[in-house]
Amino acid sequence: MLTNLEINNIALIDRLSIGIDNGMTVLTGETGAGKSIIIDSVNLILGARASKGLIRYGEDKARVQALFDVSDTVAERLLELGVEVEDGQVAVLRDITADGRSVCRINGMIVTQSVLRDAAELLVNIHGQQDNQSLLNPKYHLSYLDSFADNDAELSAYKNAYDECKTIKERLDKLNCSERERAERVDLLRYQTEEVAAADLAVGEDDELYEERAVIQNAESLMTAVAEATALLYDGEVNAYELSSRAANVISKIDGISVAERCAEKLFDIKYAIEDAVGEVRELADGVDFSPQRLDEIEERLDLIGKLKRKYGGSIEAVLEYLEKASAELEELDMSEENAEKLTAEYEKALSEMTKRAAALTKTRESAAKVLSAEIEKALSELDMPKVRFAVEIKPCDCIRSGADVVEFMICPNVGEELKPLAKFASGGELSRVMLAMKSILADADDAETLIFDEIDTGVSGSAAQKIAKKLKKLGEKKQVICVSHQPQLAVCASKHLLIKKGINGERTTTNVTELDYDGRIAEVARIIDGANPSEAALAHAKAMIDNA
Repeated sequence: MLTNLEINNIALIDRLSIGIDNGMTVLTGETGAGKSIIIDSVNLILGARASKGLIRYGEDKARVQALFDVSDTVAERLLELGVEVEDGQVAVLRDITADGRSVCRINGMIVTQSVLRDAAELLVNIHGQQDNQSLLNPKYHLSYLDSFADNDAELSAYKNAYDECKTIKERLDKLNCSERERAERVDLLRYQTEEVAAADLAVGEDDELYEERAVIQNAESLMTAVAEATALLYDGEVNAYELSSRAANVISKIDGISVAERCAEKLFDIKYAIEDAVGEVRELADGVDFSPQRLDEIEERLDLIGKLKRKYGGSIEAVLEYLEKASAELEELDMSEENAEKLTAEYEKALSEMTKRAAALTKTRESAAKVLSAEIEKALSELDMPKVRFAVEIKPCDCIRSGADVVEFMICPNVGEELKPLAKFASGGELSRVMLAMKSILADADDAETLIFDEIDTGVSGSAAQKIAKKLKKLGEKKQVICVSHQPQLAVCASKHLLIKKGINGERTTTNVTELDYDGRIAEVARIIDGANPSEAALAHAKAMIDNA
């Protein structure tokens, strides 16, 4: 849900902050007041192409920010896009500079316009007269139908069966390749497995070899350092152990002074610590042997390991994993005839299971399609389109991961005509009502929690406009609905009414937004009805409409 929209330096807008609530919000105002600028600004944060022409005259930068509250479901979908949601909120920001550059951020992280557009589909759905929204695009119709059908269990069962069938088919295809290809593959796999197996690799072996090589390469300097340190600590003519021991003995002979006793204890501790340290220093040299032959062996081994890692993976673990897979494939190919028969039986069983699951999935879709068609036709009838026929067309196709069905929404606007794809239905006000009817039915199937209708009531009036208004108000009980309108019928149904108005600030024209109170709503609805100077009758009519909405 969109909770706040902030616009800076876009066209006539200097700085504008709009708080949006649940329910239905309506934006009204005179033509040219800036309603379309607000919609353009929303489109910017949804990934629309940015134009430097949108930047307010005299400014070098424009910015649009929006804050959304999102559900756990949307948060999970956003995470799939790499967008982390904090405290159930998503902040989207878009900067445009005078040189035409654009920067997009989601929760402070810079993202591409592509990611922004994908994320936006989960946040806001805008519909205007000329939009080609997802409801008009056949590629989305199947997912809408499945969401309406609530067939997650059947769809999941089918996908599992499909994946299993596809995996077995791929294995079978490898076995059924031509004899020449099989022989070439066998030779390659046998060479590779023998090469890796002969190396007898062990996980972590390369790290141990690097460490041993470092020890050998530094053996001479290590031995010198050990000898010098041992002499200074213990073996030298003058050494730390002897000096600390003598100092401890001297101080310990002082009787009756507690400070002297403590000093003696510390000196004895130092003496013993030196003795322990000498042992550890000597251990550094234990087993160290500068052996050119061993160094050559290590280099040769590391060279072999590096070669295998380059060929079969970036680590010893990856090389051994490849060995396991290649060995399994080689075994299958060596027993190709026997395995082919076995896999053929497995494939036929998996194919039967997939076909059965596909049929069950199709059944849920066909059942849901009838209900969906009837409900949309009912909704259209409520919107003064009683003769319109709507149908969900389901055609069979080869099994893919989404099932064995192709789905498309069809419509017949006039009696006596045939059904045709919804995407080809573009009759102004009628299209607006069709879209509204579909959205009201499919609201729960749409992840976007904010629906914006840009002058959806254009081309309709009277009872049709009133019915659109009631439908939008009811839709606002499920989703956040924002409407830009010129119709009083929609304005009176709003739970929040925002007035878009131009004004003069100094020597500049600016667009401002004001939330209207009860009296302000009466005045604005009367203006819509009767013009800039509404009559008393228009004011009375506006009041009655608001009171009865």
